[in-house]
This record gives sequence, structure tokens and C-alpha cells, in this order.
Amino acid sequence: MLYTPPKDMRHKAVAAELTAKQMFMLFPTPMFTGKLPDIGLCDRIEKKVRELQKSGQGMSSPEGTILAYMTPDDIQHLPEMKELVDVIMWESGNILDAYKIKRDSHYIANMWANIANPNRRHHMHIHPNCLLSGLVYIKSPKHCGSTVFASPRQLSKNLEPTYLEKNELNSDVFVSPAEKGRMLIWPSHMPHAVEQGSADESEERIVVAFNVMIRGLIELHTGRLDLR
Repeated sequence: MLYTPPKDMRHKAVAAELTAKQMFMLFPTPMFTGKLPDIGLCDRIEKKVRELQKSGQGMSSPEGTILAYMTPDDIQHLPEMKELVDVIMWESGNILDAYKIKRDSHYIANMWANIANPNRRHHMHIHPNCLLSGLVYIKSPKHCGSTVFASPRQLSKNLEPTYLEKNELNSDVFVSPAEKGRMLIWPSHMPHAVEQGSADESEERIVVAFNVMIRGLIELHTGRLDLR
């Protein structure tokens, strides 16, 4: 990428300025996103998730506390989830190909759904024991909590200057507003959380989350690992 000085600096260019300038984006952390082709799938998934909740499967917050329900973490095997699983498998395969990751195959290691108070916060965390993680917003009331991603480099800084404005070069936080039918997929080591929302609490925020892993032999010298 060519480097272009900010407009307010261009008048200061002198003979000492470099020629053939370039800027390389070193070690980027990509975020992949898109919308489900059939938004009605969200309603069908919501119906099944509520059936699981009603039947007592999964875990619920204690009575009297802020609503938080989580299904079992293997719902990828349910027939009602096949449409969503097919999309996840296709898109995650494309992402693994973009990374040029050698593998025999890939699979969804875990998939679960959360039903929560739309304004409930969730602490910063990562997903261990997988390569890719993702989520799909199934129900997203207006002004409900957004998903926030933090740069893994954030804790390695020893100096934090004052920035005149935030851009992709200096930002350490990325916020993804909840949008019904939108899927996000990211490298599993990236920390993320849910912000405090300000939605109508008569509604609920529903998300399906998942982890993707590979099968195969990792042929790294002194780090050989058989995942078959």
C-alpha cells in the first residue's frame, strides 16, 4: 500500500521526502462478516432454542438475577440447526482456505445459544482449543448490547499517545452492533465481550455462538501434533 501523508502535512513536503514510499499492514487480525441468505432461519432457530430452554436443557441464571440462559454446547447436531451448520461450514472453509491452512477437514467443535436480557454485559474473554470462533445474531432488540473486540496487542503497549482521531491504524477496539441474521467469524485468540445495552427489557437478545477446529497432522518441527 502506498503511504500518503495527511492533507495538513502535504505542504511540508521537501526534497528530503522519501520516494517510492510504501506502507505494509503487518500481522493483521481479520474479521469476517456477512448476512444469512434466509433471515427466516433466525426465527426457526429461535423457536428451537426456546424449546430447549422450556425443556430444562442447558443452564439458566438463578431466579431473581438478570436473565441468562445457555443451551448445551453441542446443538450443531440437532436437525433444526442443519441450515445454519451448512452456512458455517461453507464460510469457515473459505476462511481456512484464505489462511492457507493445511488440513484433512474441519468441523464445528461446539455450538450453543444464549438467551439474555438485552442489556446484560458479558466480560472480555477468548475461546480456547479451536482455530476460529463466531456468532450469529438471532434476535437483536434495538439498542441491545453490541459485541466488542479488543486488539491482542493492547497489553503490549508501553506508550499510549493522544490520537487526534481514531482509525484502523491506532484503534484497539472494534464494536459490532447486534443485527439480526449477521454472522461474525474471527480468530479464536481475539478477546471479545458484550457491551451494556439500553434496550427495552421486555425483549431478549439471542445469539448462537460456535467454534471451528481442523482435523489432520500439523507437521511443525518440534511441534508436531496429530489432530486426526
